[in-house]
Amino acid sequence: MSMSRSTISSVLTATLMAVVGCRGSAPDDLIVGEQTTEMLVFVKASAEETLNRTRSSSNLYVLAPISPDGEVRPLTAFTNASVYDPCVSFDGTKVLFSMAPEPGARRNIWEIGVDGTGLHKISGVDANGKEGDDFDPLYLPDGRIAFTSNRPGHLDEYNRSLAEALHVMNADGSGIEQISFNMSDDFDPFLLANGRIAYTRWDHHGTQNRFPLFATNPDGSGTFHLFGPHNRNFFHSSLVPDGRIVSIVSTEVNGDHGQIMLSRLEATHGDPLQPGQLESLTPDIELGGPPFLRGAYKYARWIGENRFVVSYTLPFGEEGMGEEEMVDENEADYGLYTFEVIADGKGGEKISQLTFLYNDPQTQEYDAQLVAPRERPEVIESALDPQASTGVFHVSTVFNRQNGDGQERPQPGDVHEVMVIEAIPTMRGDSREISSTEFERKRIIGRAPIEDDGSFHIRVPANTPISFNVLDDLGRSMVTKRNWIYARPGEEFLSCTGCHGPRGSSANLNTLALAREPTDLDVPVAQREVINFSETLQVVVESKCTSCHQPTFETVWQDSIAVVDTIAPAGDLDLRMVAVTDTMRMTTFPLAYLSLAGGMENMMGSRVTTPGFSRRSRLIDVILGVGSAAGQPPHPQGAEALSAEERRWFTNWVDLGAQYR
Repeated sequence: MSMSRSTISSVLTATLMAVVGCRGSAPDDLIVGEQTTEMLVFVKASAEETLNRTRSSSNLYVLAPISPDGEVRPLTAFTNASVYDPCVSFDGTKVLFSMAPEPGARRNIWEIGVDGTGLHKISGVDANGKEGDDFDPLYLPDGRIAFTSNRPGHLDEYNRSLAEALHVMNADGSGIEQISFNMSDDFDPFLLANGRIAYTRWDHHGTQNRFPLFATNPDGSGTFHLFGPHNRNFFHSSLVPDGRIVSIVSTEVNGDHGQIMLSRLEATHGDPLQPGQLESLTPDIELGGPPFLRGAYKYARWIGENRFVVSYTLPFGEEGMGEEEMVDENEADYGLYTFEVIADGKGGEKISQLTFLYNDPQTQEYDAQLVAPRERPEVIESALDPQASTGVFHVSTVFNRQNGDGQERPQPGDVHEVMVIEAIPTMRGDSREISSTEFERKRIIGRAPIEDDGSFHIRVPANTPISFNVLDDLGRSMVTKRNWIYARPGEEFLSCTGCHGPRGSSANLNTLALAREPTDLDVPVAQREVINFSETLQVVVESKCTSCHQPTFETVWQDSIAVVDTIAPAGDLDLRMVAVTDTMRMTTFPLAYLSLAGGMENMMGSRVTTPGFSRRSRLIDVILGVGSAAGQPPHPQGAEALSAEERRWFTNWVDLGAQYR
């Protein structure tokens, strides 16, 4: 369905009709009338909200019954407060929400009764004196509350905004504890039927930028991939009683509006989708908008039988608009609708009976949820050891890999060592001159042997985001793990069956690695190895490379006029240490670094490295005399020849993402 700009404008300027809402922004050819007796709680906001980034004035409202003729009344009536993220209690009598009470104030978790009584603040300063902005509260079966917070203080790997992590606390706000340790956001938590917490995880590790669903126990243990991404990003997901998950799905990174999709967990992570595993109920909606020429959806939630409530906006953005043109998302006007899911006659399902509920053209209506008692899942007791400072990982085989991520599949004899890597958080005030590539800072914790059967067994610091590279005989990464994992204190994660292995399959616990004690990589921070250009490689490049890899200038005479002729450096690779500044990002790096690493908004792409992948990098081939440089001696030769340690530095530097500092 498409509407003209004049039609949309006239709709958006319709007059608000008393407290029962305005039908003005509803597409007439899709809506029907319906009467029910239940109640919804939802957010009314003065501006569009996206991914916990908006501070607009907003309040909670309730609609009862769930009907276009239902009464809308405020549940909160704050002035200039920013109120979001409602969550209804298991008995249907209370609502958690996040709120900043005034512009510039901290956002914390609050609770109120559905009758408007008992308002009180819950979260605040934790036992370590930390406070931050708290979002996404969730009642847990054991009486505690899960929520997300940026109180850890580090910046995400893409926007450089404060990153959110999962936390838990007691019902009175005491005992605040961080339970997820990703380097970018973990958000939108919801409960699964088995009591685990599912959530959207932002995986931005180097060139990877995606939003799959993950799941964890309420103590943060057993964290594992749940669904996706299948070239899609999953936002505002929630559970349907039949076991499926309803999500808003798009291909955007900084947007959370798009199609409504139902998903059922894959049998195997990485395998092609089977019928019914991921089904779009609104396939005509753009995945990569805006512009949204057929409208867009947010916050779809089940409310009974085959019925759902959702926020929907009319189309916005002009048809034919190029990617470089900005779309004013203030054109969006989200109102509340219900819909049914029915068979489409082709073996699938589709949306039906899109029913208008409520719209105030001056506000956005979001995150509607049913106010009713619901079943409380079983409590998952924690098995963590609060006195422990480490955790253990066992991978039964590195040879078990599905295709799909573009990396090689090791065969027996190809790899003998795993390099374990720790993320270095970027904090506010840190220099912007970290890297010209898409990778953030890392350091090497240590290395462990890979046994002949492909297994390895490691002990690592707890609550620490780590990754690992599987190394070939030359120390190059054959497989680069491109997301962050972690162990909680005392956790033994023994069930890794290999990258992208069959979901639910039993790990082989009869491996060579498990026959011995885990390699102890719980080393002090001071002993963890940083390999970057400014501290590690610059002195090597200056002393052994720059003399040949810089242009020379020769004066020649043409018709009695002296002309300076520039002679290109060896390999046309300029490794001088002159400063180059990107005026768009206001970052400055040595020319030698940019020549090797590339970057600077693609103004100077590298011809010699693929950051993160040494086996794809011409620089490493030439230094080692392999691959594209096979048959040639390692470079350079003679007095400038690199030592074995220096060759390792270059190789590891590329695999770590070619950071500057």
